[in-house]
Amino acid sequence: MTSPSAPDRAHRVPTGWGGRVRRELADIGYAWSDGVTRWGTLGSVLIMIGAYGPSTMPNANIWRDLPVIGLAQTTLPGRILATGCMLIGVLILLDAWLRLRPASYHRLVTRGTVWLWSLPLLLAPPLLSFDAFSYAAQGELVARGLDPYEVGPGVLGDAFTSQVDQMWRDTPAPYGPLSLQLQHLIVVLTGHQPYLSALLVRIPAFVGVLLLAIYLPRLARRIGYDRETTIWLAVLNPLVLLHLVGGAHNDALMIGLMVWGLWVAAKIHWAPAAVIVAAAASIKQPAAAAVLAVAALHAWRVGLWRERPSNAAVARYAVGVVGVFSATFAAIGVATGLGFGWITALGVPNAVRSFLSPVTTLASGLDWVLVRLGIVPDADIVVPIAQRVGQVSGLLIVTWLVLRFKAKHPVRTLGWLLLVFVFTGPVVHPWYILWGGLFFAMTESGPLARRIVVWATCGLAMYSVVDASWRSSAIAVGVTAAIALVWITTGHDRDLIRDRDLARGRDSAAGTTGGEPADAG
Repeated sequence: MTSPSAPDRAHRVPTGWGGRVRRELADIGYAWSDGVTRWGTLGSVLIMIGAYGPSTMPNANIWRDLPVIGLAQTTLPGRILATGCMLIGVLILLDAWLRLRPASYHRLVTRGTVWLWSLPLLLAPPLLSFDAFSYAAQGELVARGLDPYEVGPGVLGDAFTSQVDQMWRDTPAPYGPLSLQLQHLIVVLTGHQPYLSALLVRIPAFVGVLLLAIYLPRLARRIGYDRETTIWLAVLNPLVLLHLVGGAHNDALMIGLMVWGLWVAAKIHWAPAAVIVAAAASIKQPAAAAVLAVAALHAWRVGLWRERPSNAAVARYAVGVVGVFSATFAAIGVATGLGFGWITALGVPNAVRSFLSPVTTLASGLDWVLVRLGIVPDADIVVPIAQRVGQVSGLLIVTWLVLRFKAKHPVRTLGWLLLVFVFTGPVVHPWYILWGGLFFAMTESGPLARRIVVWATCGLAMYSVVDASWRSSAIAVGVTAAIALVWITTGHDRDLIRDRDLARGRDSAAGTTGGEPADAG
């Protein structure tokens, strides 16, 4: 039995921007006709309602003293109701996502579902993190002529400051200069309104998600991976919706630009791709890891995707890519007037003790044991040393990956590079895992890899809600582990994902099973 196809609108809708808008609207209508998509939309609506509770709002916010809405923060029943809506909404969203997995008996997954599930989150306060409020304050710092790489939001001393988490009020910004100037632009456009500025930093974040939604499936198709599975696992992923759309993290624009740059390298030429990746790195620095993938994809394209390019060819293109990337990156730093002060602020995120980081968690446990045994007097001795060891180990692993895979699997290798960088680092947030996790979801086609992606998505989504509710990473890890244990012991994990549902490879190139190097057009 073949799956029903989305209506072919290519010959009925005119080209150009008007045609694209009409195609998107037709996709939305097609998605809305599916009950599972509507079920997931209900989940997003409940998440939006729950976002007005205390778990995702700073103590100083414009909603607190309003009738009805303010009850979600000022009364115990209201707080319980808001937290319950958030938790139930996430569970419904996860359930709908799992039901939409590509299968021989299900409809095609389109971007229409992305729009429907994103719209309620776009209207909600910033979700599961206070970073958006920090972005607004950093934009205000630039607007007042202050250097955000030298001072923190605390110097503002007004509503912008009161919105920022106390941990980050006196810390400089670790982000790229292009990100800060975008935040500056948003603050100016809102007339320096603190809350509205925090809300509208979703605009560049959602632009990043749109770039991801448009170009990652195209990139998958171009290099021989399944387009629909990529949309389901990577684009429609609840972590993307919760953290990149809902949380408005600047990681969204970084990832979107990085994906666009990779597609341009595979389709057009390395030079514009290098410029785009430089812009991505000027949002957030990890995007710089894509420069080698850009060179390798261009080499594949020049060779018409017939055989793996030589290392010499990739190295030759890499020289040009690195040159254009470096020049563009430096030019952006100079043109923004902010320069490279972010270098001295890169250690700012390490101030938080992250229990999602394997290195930090293991070191914290060892620290606790050594202090209890009286071997070390201070509980903060082992962790900093272990974090440095982890970073050095990560660098060595990254070097091995580059030397081992070279040009063989550029996008797959990039995914692994970014994941290694994250998991050997001192701090891991759920949205950090999306840097390389989305490429992992696209390129790793084995049953075990698919199960890992699904389990990680469900686990991190639950962790994010629990962490926001208790504001304790340690408690969130424990509660999420308990939920997972219950799920496994009751046998539900056996139906979590079916391997045959992901084995179709509908859009893979003829004769390929999901891998680089096949050009599927």
